[in-house]
Amino acid sequence: MNFYKYLLQDKKKLNKKIFIDKDYTYAQLFADVNLVSKSLRKFKRQLIGISFDNSYEFIIYYLSVINSNNIAVIIEKGLPSNKYLKILDKYKINIFFTDLNFEKKNINKKFDIISKILGSNKKKFFKVIRKNKLKKKVDKNYFQDVCLILFTSGSTGEKKGVMLTNKNLITNTNSIIKSLPIKKKDVVNLILPLSYSFGLSVLNTHIKIGSSFFFHNSPFVGSVINEIKEKKCTCLYGVPSTFQVLMDKTNFLKNDFDKINFMAQAGGNLNSSYKTKLAKKFKNKFFIMYGATEASPRLSFLHPKYLSKKINSIGKPLKDIKFKLFKDSENEYSELGVSGKNIMKGYLFDKKLTAGSFKKNFYLTGDLALKDKDGFYYIIKRKDKIFKRFGFKIQPSIIENKINNLSFVKKSKIQLLENNRMILKVFIEQNINEIQNKIKTVL
Repeated sequence: MNFYKYLLQDKKKLNKKIFIDKDYTYAQLFADVNLVSKSLRKFKRQLIGISFDNSYEFIIYYLSVINSNNIAVIIEKGLPSNKYLKILDKYKINIFFTDLNFEKKNINKKFDIISKILGSNKKKFFKVIRKNKLKKKVDKNYFQDVCLILFTSGSTGEKKGVMLTNKNLITNTNSIIKSLPIKKKDVVNLILPLSYSFGLSVLNTHIKIGSSFFFHNSPFVGSVINEIKEKKCTCLYGVPSTFQVLMDKTNFLKNDFDKINFMAQAGGNLNSSYKTKLAKKFKNKFFIMYGATEASPRLSFLHPKYLSKKINSIGKPLKDIKFKLFKDSENEYSELGVSGKNIMKGYLFDKKLTAGSFKKNFYLTGDLALKDKDGFYYIIKRKDKIFKRFGFKIQPSIIENKINNLSFVKKSKIQLLENNRMILKVFIEQNINEIQNKIKTVL
């Protein structure tokens, strides 16, 4: 089944508001997506790039591309124009819809702006299109059932395009709905960007159920406190830094949130001291989750009733997902492998990397883990020395190598502290005041 139809087919006449602070209904979304889809059906199995802020327009273009049987390539916001053009080039994307400011002066000779689209909020929208469409020959089965491409969250080095199928997304959405107490009456305070696999997964699961949303759009995380109260939000999702900021920088724990039904945290390990406080404040309402973009993206959850006894655990696999530990000759712990119908088809245009990421039909997560006698899993550390910060993967060696190439640097080392502070130590022979600016230019 097409993932769009799975999400919205039964909501054709549903007059419930999608956003509690706007007038759009599910019935209107159904109509708007079908209207935009008609204009996209002239393209056949094209990679169509999308980059929008969290908005109604994002949902329309995201679902329209999938409904038109093309492939949605979600690209994060905040990159410079030339970086977007490099991504379009590298991943053979011919068409790009965005609310970024792509004027003629931002476009190189390979691309052009063929139309400006007025959004529902009278904002300018741009359609960037390649002048001479690429005719890359791809095996007819290469994109079979693929409907979405998300990029891994690596903030250094090259990102990887993860190919997800209709079946992947449907399977994972069903598994999450069976594990979390998601309800139609829920109002989600969505603080996560929709270009991030966790944020997009939240959107998918709650659209399927027919919940309502409030899109947090303030740069200040602490504003969610008043938003939850004023908008009567019932659930909140976040990465470790979300809850760290709320607890360290605001009076979050001193507030009463009587409408909150549950909260869920993923995107890395949240220090146990924070989890302990959250478990005490939100009794039986705080879920820990674990996942990977390659898994559509969620893999396991720890139910709140086990939080006090298994505080450092990622819990057990979601329904229809299997975990397996593979011995690693270079480490005392085993590498976690995962399998299920939610696991990606592969990495975009990288068959070698795809093949190396699987063992006996299990995707290798790169996380070293163990399982206790009760069947609960624990992540010990990364195999490849990558760590997560604010939901993004960072490979220290790439940054260190750049610094080490400077003539006045003897060596450098990056460390991530428990409070999510990242420290760069640089060993030099010169006066530090003379070279700080030189190091900043490299980063």
